[in-house]
Amino acid sequence: MIKWLAAHLISALFERKIRVDKKKNGNRVLKLDLRAVEKSLKGVERNWERIDDELERRKIGRKDTPFNSGIREHMMSAYERLDGLLRKGTEPFSDNSISDILELNNLVHYGTDNRLRLEYIKALNANTKKYYENIGPIIKWHKKHIQSDSPLKVSAEIYVAILGHPQLFFEGNHRTGSIISSWVSMYHGHPPFVLSSENAIAYFAPSAQIKAFADKSTWRGRRKLPKYRKSFKEFWESNIDESYVQK
Repeated sequence: MIKWLAAHLISALFERKIRVDKKKNGNRVLKLDLRAVEKSLKGVERNWERIDDELERRKIGRKDTPFNSGIREHMMSAYERLDGLLRKGTEPFSDNSISDILELNNLVHYGTDNRLRLEYIKALNANTKKYYENIGPIIKWHKKHIQSDSPLKVSAEIYVAILGHPQLFFEGNHRTGSIISSWVSMYHGHPPFVLSSENAIAYFAPSAQIKAFADKSTWRGRRKLPKYRKSFKEFWESNIDESYVQK
């Protein structure tokens, strides 16, 4: 009897883990290898001067904020939060995760430093207001398309929606957008995109174009947007990487 009970408990725990690790369609929800993510971001930090010079040479434009240790640490805070959401099986853009999306942007800016958040409380409150004013159409679009389109296409177009006009956040749309899109990819069993010294130029080039022209309220924006959606989808599919997935 005791042996049967022990075996039953083990089986129940195993089945519970499987339910956490899988979605309704059976795809396994992936987890992050945070050490690999940090190693990649440290590579970007070490090579940032070269990356920024190359962005200027190619007329993409230098980034307003250099990728330094502070940026890296804040991004790691966001990746750690993302890993926790994945481990809980939290679905992106569900009713339970709307506040988590905003928190990812807050972590990208302030990390876990509550004193820093208090110092910039007005900016934080304004960003919260902007977020809730603009998130609705993205939630609606995600709900419709995740049922029929490939998760990688949805991931790429979510990024375009976050970065395009109107931008979802006041600042940090590039960094937060890539993390949110990775959440969509990993929840549906595909690897994430993580910025590296090798893919940085290829990442910032289409991102700059999306930011500059993806305004659906203008004729030019409506004409250009399909091109940027297609090019970024191709970029996303080519640059998601299994090496950032926990084995």
